[in-house]
Amino acid sequence: MATFTITGGGNTGYGANGPNVKVASVVIDLTNDDFSALAATDTIEAIEVPAGTIVLSAGYEILTAGTGTGTLSLGDGGDVDRYVAAVVQTAAGQKAALATNVPHLYTAADTIDLQSATAACNSKVLVWAIMADCNGNSEDYVVSMSA
Repeated sequence: MATFTITGGGNTGYGANGPNVKVASVVIDLTNDDFSALAATDTIEAIEVPAGTIVLSAGYEILTAGTGTGTLSLGDGGDVDRYVAAVVQTAAGQKAALATNVPHLYTAADTIDLQSATAACNSKVLVWAIMADCNGNSEDYVVSMSA
């Protein structure tokens, strides 16, 4: 099972001079060569969540529908579909977020993960999260990309 990590570009942490509530988002193009080997149960760590953060809501929108039987779920290391249960990736649009699992407090750093739940996927997806820093202060985070 492969894990791909996407960091930087507005998908992590809080700005030192900004508010303590942030909307983080990242577009993931599953047709990109970086994801050519994506298979069932592979995980893409899309948004970093610092320790002491409460996620008020999270979800994803399929910008470009894919083909095939692949489904995508959105969760974290503790629950692969905490935010969106597995949905087929062949229909564009916002996917229904699960209201039963939010807000969710992260006491340890984690990531919000897009998972190819049942088969390879080839859609273009916008992953988003509304997060609040519960640590009492904000810091800038230095990020990098790895696969």
